[in-house]
Amino acid sequence: MAIPKVVFFTNLTGDYRNMVTDQVPSGWSIVSESIDLDEDQQIELVKDADLILLWPGRVSDRVLQAAEKCRLIQLLSAGYDRMNLKLASDLGIPVANNGGANSVAVSEHTIMLILSLYRRLIHYSSYVKGQDSGPEANRRIDVFEFEGKTLGLIGIGNIAQKVARRAKGFDVEIQYYDKYSSISVSDETTLGAKSVELDELLKTSDVVSIHVPLTSETYHMIGRRELDLMKSNALLVNTARGGIIDEEALMESLKNGGIAGAGLDVLENEPPSLDEPLRNMDNVIVTPHTAGPTLESLPKRAINSFHNMQRVWNGEEPLWTAKFDTPD
Repeated sequence: MAIPKVVFFTNLTGDYRNMVTDQVPSGWSIVSESIDLDEDQQIELVKDADLILLWPGRVSDRVLQAAEKCRLIQLLSAGYDRMNLKLASDLGIPVANNGGANSVAVSEHTIMLILSLYRRLIHYSSYVKGQDSGPEANRRIDVFEFEGKTLGLIGIGNIAQKVARRAKGFDVEIQYYDKYSSISVSDETTLGAKSVELDELLKTSDVVSIHVPLTSETYHMIGRRELDLMKSNALLVNTARGGIIDEEALMESLKNGGIAGAGLDVLENEPPSLDEPLRNMDNVIVTPHTAGPTLESLPKRAINSFHNMQRVWNGEEPLWTAKFDTPD
C-alpha cells in the first residue's frame, strides 16, 4: 500500500510544531518546513505531495500549480481568506479549513474583550503599574456590568454559539443575524437567542460581536451606515477577520462618540504599522490575532486536520470545504 506524503508549511517552531507533527497517522510520511521557505524549494517539495497542511493558510499560485498530485490542502486555521480558492478549484484541489477546533479559545477571548472594555481593564492596569494607586482610582465610576445588556452576534456558527452559551451565564439578552445559517428552535431556546435582521441587531444591541468569515460579501459589511445605526454606548467586538470592518469608518465613529468602544483581535493589515490609530485609542483594545491559538486548541487542530486528510486518502469527501468566494 502506498504511503501518503504530507508537506507541512508553517511558521510554528520547536515544541509548537511538534504538537502538530506528533499527530500524524502511523506510517505516514511528513515533511515540515517553514512557510517562508524559498518558493522554488516549496515547489520541489509539493511536486510529489499527496496532501498539503498549512499554518498560516497561504502558498503562492506557482506552488499551487506545481502540486499536481495533491488531493487536499488542509488548513490548521478556520479562516481561509489568504488562499487563492479559485485557482485551487480550477486545479481540482479541495481546500479544507478547520471547523470548530478553535471555537472554545475564540469564544473565551470574545467574552474577555467584552468584560475588559466594560471594566476598563487596560486603563486601570496601566494606572496601577504607572504610578501609585491612590484612592482616586476607586472613585471613578466609569465602568459597567455586562449583566442585563443585549448581545448581538453576527453569524451563528460554532464560535458564536459558544459565545452565546458563555454570555448566557451573565444574564444578558442574546440575538443573532446570519444570512445563510440558522439554528433550530430548540437550539435557540437552549442558547436563549433569537434571530433578527442585521439592522435591528445593530440598533438594539449593547455589544455587537462579529463571527462570520471574510468573503467578497462580508468585506466591509460593517461600514459607516452600519456604525451609525448602533447605540452611542455600544461596543463592537471582532475576533473574525479585520476586513469585515471598514476601519476608517470605525475610527471616525470611535472619535466622534458614534459608539463607545471596540475590542479587536484582528485588523485589516497585520501586523499593524506603528502609527496605526486604532492601536492608541483609549476606547479600543487590540490583541495581535491571538484569540484562536492556545496550547489546548493546537492539538485539536492537528487531530481534526489529519482525520480529514485520512478521509480524503481513503476516498471520502473532505469535511469543512472552504467556499470559493473570497475577495480579490
